Amino acid sequence: MTRFVAMVSTEAKRQLTSPVSWLVVGLFALLAGAAFVTNLNTFLDASVEALSAPPARPVNVNQLLIRPFLAQVGIAALLVLPVITARARRAVEPARGSREAAEAAGPHDYRLVLSRFGAVLVIYGVMLLASLILVVLLSFFGAPEWGPIVSGYVGLLLIGAAFIAVALFISSLAMSAMPAALATFAIALALAVSTWLAQSAAAGARPAFRILSIGAAFDDFAKGVIDAGHIVTCLTIVAVALFLTVHTLDPDEQAH
Repeated sequence: MTRFVAMVSTEAKRQLTSPVSWLVVGLFALLAGAAFVTNLNTFLDASVEALSAPPARPVNVNQLLIRPFLAQVGIAALLVLPVITARARRAVEPARGSREAAEAAGPHDYRLVLSRFGAVLVIYGVMLLASLILVVLLSFFGAPEWGPIVSGYVGLLLIGAAFIAVALFISSLAMSAMPAALATFAIALALAVSTWLAQSAAAGARPAFRILSIGAAFDDFAKGVIDAGHIVTCLTIVAVALFLTVHTLDPDEQAH
C-alpha cells in the first residue's frame, strides 16, 4: 500500500508540475468562464423580464444558471482531457517494451495503471475546482441551493472518472500519444455532439442521439437527483476499463 501511495504521489506531482497540464487547465478554465458568463447573462435577462412581467414560476438560479453551466463544464472537461490522458500512456509502456521490462512491472501490475488513473483524476479535480470557484463567487450575490450543486459535482467527478478510465485503455492500445489523443478526442466529440443533438435535432432523430448522450446524466445530478443507475454505470465503466488496461501489462500475453 505504501508503494502504491508513493507511485500515485509521484505521478500526481509529475502531472501537476507539467506545463502541458496547466495549459489544459487554463484552457478548461477559459471554456468554463465563457459558459458561466453566457448562462449568467441568460439568467439576468430572465430576471429583468420577471420584474416587468412576473412569470408563473419564480426565476430560479439553479435551474437557469447552475444546471446548464454544470452540463457545459462536463462537456468542456471531456474535450480537453484527451491531452492529459494521452500523455499518461507511459502507464503501459512496459507492455510495449521488452519481456524483461514487463516482468519488472509485474504481472497485472495494477498499481502502475491506478497511479496514472489517480494522477489524471487529480488534474481533473483541479479543473473542477476552477469551475467551482465561479459558483462560490455567485453565492456572494445570490442564494443558490447547494444540494444540487454538490450532487452536480459528484456527477461530474463520476462521469469524468469513467471517461478517464476509458481514455487510459485507449492510450494503452496506441503506439504513440498522438493517435491516443485523436481517438479519445473523437469519442469526446461524439459524446458532446450527441448531447447537443439529443435536445436540438428533429424530434424523430433525438432517441438515436440519446444513446450516446450523457446530458441526461449530467442534468439529473445537477437537479440533485442521485440515480443509483448512473453511479453503478460509471463505476462499472471505471472497473472494466482499468481491468482491460491492466491486462495489457501481462507479460504472458505479450509473449504470444
